Amino acid sequence: MSEIEKLEQQLEELKAELTKQKQTNDLLKKRAIQAIIGNSDAAQCDADRIACEVGRAQAEQASRVKSIFLETVSHEIRSSMHGIIGMTELVLGTQLSEEQRLYLEMVNTSVDRLMVVVNEVLDLSSIETGELELELEDFNLKKSLDHDLYVLNLSAEKKGLKLNCTIDSNVPSHVHGDAARLVQIITSLVNNSIKFTDEGGVFIRIANNGYDQGKNLQLRFQISDTGRGIDPENLAQIQHYFNQELQTDSPSPLSVGLPGVGLTVTSQLVKIMKGELGVVSEENGTTFWFTLPYKEVADFVTIEKKANETLENIKEEATYALRGAKILLAEDEYINRILIETVLKQLGVDVISVDSGEEAIRLACGGDFQLVLMDIQMEGVDGLEATRTIRKFEKKNGGHIPIVALTALAMGGDREKCLQAGMDDYLAKPVERKDMVAVLSPFLTSKALVVDSDPVSQNIFVRTLIEAGWQVTIAETKRAAMYEASLAHFDLVIFDIINPHMEGLAAIKIIRQLEEYSGQKAIIIGLGDENMKEDMIISNVDHSLQRPVTKEKIEQKLSSL
Repeated sequence: MSEIEKLEQQLEELKAELTKQKQTNDLLKKRAIQAIIGNSDAAQCDADRIACEVGRAQAEQASRVKSIFLETVSHEIRSSMHGIIGMTELVLGTQLSEEQRLYLEMVNTSVDRLMVVVNEVLDLSSIETGELELELEDFNLKKSLDHDLYVLNLSAEKKGLKLNCTIDSNVPSHVHGDAARLVQIITSLVNNSIKFTDEGGVFIRIANNGYDQGKNLQLRFQISDTGRGIDPENLAQIQHYFNQELQTDSPSPLSVGLPGVGLTVTSQLVKIMKGELGVVSEENGTTFWFTLPYKEVADFVTIEKKANETLENIKEEATYALRGAKILLAEDEYINRILIETVLKQLGVDVISVDSGEEAIRLACGGDFQLVLMDIQMEGVDGLEATRTIRKFEKKNGGHIPIVALTALAMGGDREKCLQAGMDDYLAKPVERKDMVAVLSPFLTSKALVVDSDPVSQNIFVRTLIEAGWQVTIAETKRAAMYEASLAHFDLVIFDIINPHMEGLAAIKIIRQLEEYSGQKAIIIGLGDENMKEDMIISNVDHSLQRPVTKEKIEQKLSSL
């Protein structure tokens, strides 16, 4: 036997001995445990394990029931608040005495406070179920805070307090993160400071804490006040809660008597955003602080320009996109129906209202409405079921009417439910006028796709269409045209058919095939000549236009559509 074979044999023997000793050790451990706890206690352990599993299943079921309950209650509360807020704003826009205006403003303040509590409870529920999602985007740090700090300053002034916000010079103007949640955290902490401060002021400071190991910019937000401070017992409890790790399944709320739900939600939000927070308090004031990681935004100049253009276009969109539009409103609550009707009419909309899903189906399937605003929770046929019925009718008979959900629901996944039912977008109550304009405008603005590689004629098309109130998208190649047509429906497509690089007729056939799936058909104008009329008919081109292109030719063609 060679040396290698001897070594291999010894190795196998050692493996066998090791396995045998491992089995012996396992047996000794089992006997030792039985000797310590006894067989009856072992059985009790199994019983306890089963009881724990049953308890966990019951807890999960209770959590689901609570979520459904909160969803229903939030709808009822928000619907009522929507009516109060809307009607109050309408009355405030009329001639009132000074005393009447004061009373109504007090009503608005009380409703705003109630809305904050409702939102906090819903946020806490979303955190507990793990359904809270962050919306990450590039945003201007200062401008995101401006509006809310202005409102907070009014609250501070009513108590004779100063509110001051300082942003260090080395803090970038634009960062990438969830702007809405940041504003929510700061607003909650500042409101809390104003509440417990009787003289002096509240001071906000935003500082640059450098970079972490992941190359994220760490920003530190500090809210200090000159209030009476927090007593040591409550301070220790808050600090203990802040230092706990994030537990989305069962966050422990602070005790009643402390700032409560507000600080609970704030703490959970900071932890979800991978930040840290703390508090220091003495007799002459309290300081809450938190740090959050952000990605820096390099091209903030473009973002600033885009934001300014968006703001400048809001008023213009309201003038031509909504004016004269015919909208069907399905809302079963009388006050909300009157309120939304009033806002729509102020925007120049021709609105027809119904109070049931059945009526909404009948009119949407048989009328000539441009859009439907559909309340979700109605007696009998609700908004989701009504939408599914309308979509089935359209699939069989053609057409597609935009349906926008109008709902007081605010739980995670509600937007997805609406879209899955066939709705095109989502408006949460209470609906603000600017939100209504922003959501409805894209559906009520005619969209045109211009596929033309000639810069001169392309410019004439774009300028003429925009002046006529069209929303224009440009594509200079067949591939770009196919991409744009797959993303959105266009009411009008102008396609250069003569250019061989465009392969216009083949591309138009593909567009028509896409329309078979969507049920929405565009008017297609082919840029060609007399010799291509037969080919255009075969390819389902509706109209033709010959070069050279002029503004007068385009306007004449548009008027004949």
